[in-house]
Amino acid sequence: MRVPSIGLPLDERLIIREGYRWAERMLRDYQDPPTFAENVAAALARIRQAIRDLGRTLMRG
Repeated sequence: MRVPSIGLPLDERLIIREGYRWAERMLRDYQDPPTFAENVAAALARIRQAIRDLGRTLMRG
């Protein structure tokens, strides 16, 4: 004897499954924006590189 399912009907499960797939595709390439600390670190790295480049230019003559 079969026991009736108390879960969602098949069509509703398919709709939910498709919604999960859709959300996954939308968020596939999402990246959090950089934090303040990451922005500061990147700016310091650019400043350091600029100073290095300036020093090399001055040393060449």
